[in-house]
Amino acid sequence: MVAPSGRSQITLHSCRDRAIGVIPIRLALGLALLGAARLAGAPNGSALLAFVVGVFGITFVIFNDPRARFVRGELEPLDAPPHAEIAPRWRQALAATLPSTVAVAVLACAALVPQPTLAALLAGVEAGLGAAALLSLGRIDPKLYVDPRSDVVYRR
Repeated sequence: MVAPSGRSQITLHSCRDRAIGVIPIRLALGLALLGAARLAGAPNGSALLAFVVGVFGITFVIFNDPRARFVRGELEPLDAPPHAEIAPRWRQALAATLPSTVAVAVLACAALVPQPTLAALLAGVEAGLGAAALLSLGRIDPKLYVDPRSDVVYRR
């Protein structure tokens, strides 16, 4: 797409709106997968325990990732181009599901028949991704936007 000025069109995603949009998707998917695991034969107690372990386990890992100490210092975001468009919220939410939300859901579905308790654990991981996004909302600057094509961060 080319902007009227001759420059190529940039479509930005709000970092905060992406998180807000993906939270209900992850939580609903996690609960649906837990229900599917129960229907596939996971015992109630085992399924619930696995789900809770998945929720708390992934949330703990996300907020205590040891790789974070190797990340370079904060980079200053660029000023958003004046011609940049903002993607619709539904598109931002769907983009935020890739790859983690979709991958965990696929793994959980693959585990439903042979290992329904494992599917319940993965359902907890899915819901835990939503819980972690919810807990991180206060730390996301609402003025930050990302270009999903280049991963460049902008301030608007």
